[in-house]
Amino acid sequence: MKALVFNGPRNISYESYADPELKTPNSVILKVNKCSICGSDLHIYHGETIGSNEYGDGANRFCVGHEFTGEIVEAGADVRLFNVGNKVLASGGTGCGECNLCLTGRSNQCSQSIAFGISPLLQGGQAEYVCVPNADYALTRIPDAVSDEQAILLTDAMATAFFGLTRTGLSAGETVAVVGLGPIGLIGVELAFLLGASKVFAIDPVAARRKQAEKLGATAFAPGGEAVGAVIDKTKGGVDRVFEASGAKAAAASTVKFVKRGGTVSFIGLPQPDVTLPLAKILFKDITIRAGVANPAATWKHLMPLLQSGRLKAADLFSHNMKLSEGAEAYRLFDAREDDVIKIMIDVD
Repeated sequence: MKALVFNGPRNISYESYADPELKTPNSVILKVNKCSICGSDLHIYHGETIGSNEYGDGANRFCVGHEFTGEIVEAGADVRLFNVGNKVLASGGTGCGECNLCLTGRSNQCSQSIAFGISPLLQGGQAEYVCVPNADYALTRIPDAVSDEQAILLTDAMATAFFGLTRTGLSAGETVAVVGLGPIGLIGVELAFLLGASKVFAIDPVAARRKQAEKLGATAFAPGGEAVGAVIDKTKGGVDRVFEASGAKAAAASTVKFVKRGGTVSFIGLPQPDVTLPLAKILFKDITIRAGVANPAATWKHLMPLLQSGRLKAADLFSHNMKLSEGAEAYRLFDAREDDVIKIMIDVD
């Protein structure tokens, strides 16, 4: 098959790669239809780290990508809920499917939990075919009312936005600051209003992304002291909740400045080792800190009805459409933030 393969820092290429085989009896093989690049994929591209995985010179080769949809072309003997021919979307990662954590909907905490396409242990879906273990839990069918774009977002970005925002403890009438306006942050803005926020402030250095947040109803600012001062002034002391959707060092540090005393900050961005938080300010302002990695499958029961009813749209997030054979250029463009890129849809067919 053809796939996008990590060969070292800033070296992701379109090339031939071994076809996947069923890993376990509860696995399926998907013929990938669409895939996309996540902001966390850039840590791999830059040669940085994700958890214990390091991507510097000498790292092992593997297929990248954890955001993909497709059609089942082969199913293991233990797969009960899906058949060959089903069109599905996949969770960005999965667990063993057998432990108590997996069986109670917490596969992201399973000791064997792993994301697709971050190491050779579980090859990614930026490829013509991919093996999906624990298929009965890690997959869901794509309803007719859900678009290709929305289906891709459900694999990670939309699920992560819902996870991070709800973990702020947002109640109706409260104020929210969303720091970082990539796809997750922009979906977070839309969800914040759906969940009852009275005001949403959106913070990002990219003007085009701020404009998009404003179209959703947010008040947007570039990062810096002026933004902090304006938010504190408009809220008379700071927002009730902050949703940090970047993981960048400056973005993470700024969150404590926006939140009021006794407020909550929720982090979902993958941090690098140099990201720190001002613990003294957190302590004296009595700020609650929450952080974690989303379990996309656990969010589908909440998000799918919102999409099917039209309440949640997540529109205009895919600024570019490219072919799998153009994957190297897609990574370069996404990394450089050229041409007002927000998110890239990659066609595999």
